[in-house]
Order: sequence, then structure tokens, then C-alpha cells
Amino acid sequence: MIRSLFLASFAFVALSGATATAQQQAPASQPAAPKQAPPAQQPANTEAKPAPQKNEVELEQVAELKEGPGNIAVAGRRVILSMHPFYSPTLRVVEVKPDGSLAPFPNEQWARAPEKDEPDAVGTNKVLGIRADSRGVVWMLDHGGKVPKVVGWDTRKNKLFKVIPLPPPVTAPTSFHNDLAVDTVHDALFIADVGGGKTPAIVVVDIKTGQARRVLENHASVSPEDVPMVVDGKPVRRKNPDGSVTEPRLGINPIAIDPNMQWVYYGAMHGTSVYRVRTKDLLDAKLTPEQLGSRVERYGDKPVSDGIIVGNDGNVFITDVTANAIGVTSKDGKYRRIVQDERLSWPDGLAIGGDGKVYVTVNRLHRSANLNAGENESKPPYYVFRFAQPRAARR
Repeated sequence: MIRSLFLASFAFVALSGATATAQQQAPASQPAAPKQAPPAQQPANTEAKPAPQKNEVELEQVAELKEGPGNIAVAGRRVILSMHPFYSPTLRVVEVKPDGSLAPFPNEQWARAPEKDEPDAVGTNKVLGIRADSRGVVWMLDHGGKVPKVVGWDTRKNKLFKVIPLPPPVTAPTSFHNDLAVDTVHDALFIADVGGGKTPAIVVVDIKTGQARRVLENHASVSPEDVPMVVDGKPVRRKNPDGSVTEPRLGINPIAIDPNMQWVYYGAMHGTSVYRVRTKDLLDAKLTPEQLGSRVERYGDKPVSDGIIVGNDGNVFITDVTANAIGVTSKDGKYRRIVQDERLSWPDGLAIGGDGKVYVTVNRLHRSANLNAGENESKPPYYVFRFAQPRAARR
């Protein structure tokens, strides 16, 4: 009941209850923070316009859209998008055809809302997280409805692969299952639960059995920092049901896995650090919360961000939303911007295609009513771009 009201009052459940003055702290039973070097001091992100710089890569336009996309998956040569719930799309997931047109994915029935709000019903409610694995399965994370679920669709056989419900206690009252990473070596999913700023966690799912559990809940690495998010000179703000306006502070949102399926990388949306933890440790149910927390490593710096993806040689590509840019955190822990462009107006989701290029969605989310104090100023065009991995990031 609480969760249903929460979702209905504000599509982006992660924003509920999280404000600049109420930052979630890790409980005493959890390690205060991973034992790593402290993050570098970050700027306040208050510039009205990003400073010009020489780009390392060039953006290639894949598609221009009339509706705002969410995240992106690339299965072979097929480009598949979740359509962002902020914009109340009719089709929750679409495929970008070679001519630039959009088609429902995987079909009309699954791309639309189900006739009944049950986990076994055909259809999806609110899909944001989406990934394609090496087997050609596209995983769609549906965080809407009474019971969130993950839908796997086999693009090679063109049939349903699996539906995995995420009932309580895996889904908490304030849960927002935002994004996911897929581990085909261990048959596991790792889901970022923003937790409404109150109970952020990673959800570990066994693909074969469908069993799931919450780990690292309220750990320092998944919790938000008190840092602002200022885009185009304006702070991101939300209008609460009581009419008040607050600046949210959001925990874990970006999450990705390395190509060897050995490390899961993640961080808080309102955070200045990229963290990582071994997949074998996340999968070890015998570890206590304290033991698992002690195995988290701080990988390096990052800006306030949305999605991430792990490229070659340990390079983590990051959507630098406050600067209309995309950057890389490399193995030395340093962050640098590799492309900055006015068209990157809130870069959101990232994926690496079979061509080795990095794909990115752009959705102007900071101008949507949900992040603009209740006023919708977001207008098309929206975009999908791609770019070659910079030379230093290739194998």
C-alpha cells in the first residue's frame, strides 16, 4: 500500500523522501565507508554553461526522437530503448529500426501496460533499466505495478526467456529498482535499488532459480552524498505532494559489470565516487553484511551522474549530466571528460554495441516536471548517439 501510493504520487520513486537536509546515513552495524583513499574535492557544479574543451571522441547520431528515452540495450545490431516513465509513454520499450523509425519491443503486447496488474500478466508498466547479454537476451526491469519484475526476452529465438518477480522483502516499501547489470558467467542479475533515498541497496538475483536478496543496504557506497545537482545553471528540484520544493539526494543508480564478469561497478547518483565489488562476493550468501561491506573498493572519482558502462581495460564511462558531457574514470582513479556537447542535454543510459562503440541516450530529464519543481519544460528533440571508445580505452 505504501509503495503503491509512493509510485503513484511520483513516478521516480527514488526521489521520495530524499532531500538536501535529510541524507541517509549508514547504520552502526555497517562499515562507515570502504577503506580507500578519500575522493578528490569536487567543484560545486554551479556554472551556467560547460566550459569549452577539445573532445577526444566525436558523436554520431543514431536516432532523433520525439519522446524521451530512458536506458539503452544493444543486441547484435539491434538498438532497443526503454522509454522514460517521466514522459508517460504508451510504449514502454521500443526498437530503433535502421531507418530511424520506432517499433514496439519485443512486440505490441509486451511493450504496453498489462490488462491486469499481476506479475504473470503479459505487458510492462514502467521500464527504465534495460540490458542485453551475450546470449542475445534483453532484460527489461519493470519497476511499476504491485510487484516489480524482470522480463528476459530471447532476441535470437524471438520468444520469452524468463519473468522473475521481485516481491517483498526484496522490494521494500520505498524501493525503486532503477538499473541492472547482467552476469552470464554466474547467471545472475545485479539491480540498483535507489530506495527512495532511505533504503538504497543492491538486489542480487539468481537467474536460474529466481531467488533474490538485498545486500549492502544503506552501506556508505550506495548512499548519497550531500552534493548538489545543477544543470544549465539550475538546481534539480522536485515538487512534493504537500506543495513544497526540495533538492533530492539520491543513492545508487548507475551500475554495470566488467566484460570479464569479475567486478560490479556502481555509485550514488548524488556521489563523487565509483565503487566496485567482486561478483563472487556479491554472490556469497554466507558473508555477513559487515564482511561484504569490507570488500567494497573505491575505484575512483566521478561527477554527479546517471548511467555508467564498463569498457575495455577497466575504463568506466560515465554520463556527466551537470556538464552536458560524458567522461571516463580510468584505472588510476582519475576522471576526465572525453566529449562535451550541448546536444548531450542529460545523457542517461549507456551501452556498448557489437561494433565496440558506446551508445548513449539523451532525454533532457532535468526539464521534466519531476525534476523541475513540477514544471514540464522538456521538449524534443531527444537523441541516441554513439561514439568510438577513445584510443586509450581500447584493448
